[in-house]
Amino acid sequence: MEFTALMLQPSAAKAGSPAAAGPAQPSTPAGGGQPPPPSMGILGSPLFLMLMFVPFIFMMWRRNKRENDARAKLKKGDKVLAAGIVGEIVDTDDRMAKVKIAPGVTVQILSTSLSPLEEPKPADANAAKNAPKEPKKAESK
Repeated sequence: MEFTALMLQPSAAKAGSPAAAGPAQPSTPAGGGQPPPPSMGILGSPLFLMLMFVPFIFMMWRRNKRENDARAKLKKGDKVLAAGIVGEIVDTDDRMAKVKIAPGVTVQILSTSLSPLEEPKPADANAAKNAPKEPKKAESK
């Protein structure tokens, strides 16, 4: 390509110059066959994308299954957590549950929003006895 000094735009190639022949074509391999097609690489292949998303889908499926199993085990009198509200199940069916959140206050909540409340385990009495004690500091006078 030639550039004119005043216009700074590309001009047409002159006949007989190497640029007029067009871009260079890739040479054929020594075996005489077609050159290999350009590859997308491993990151562009659909197989790679599937392999990347399969573990996430599997983990989501397992979590959903565990939550559904925990909900199915809920029964009357169990402590539950729903939208930050702690209560006790009074009545439940497949779709709705009645939850007592205070004496005389019962609310209806979707069963899918309930999760069992796990009470914190009390500290072991033996663990407190066996805990290392800090040495007493001597008072200086």
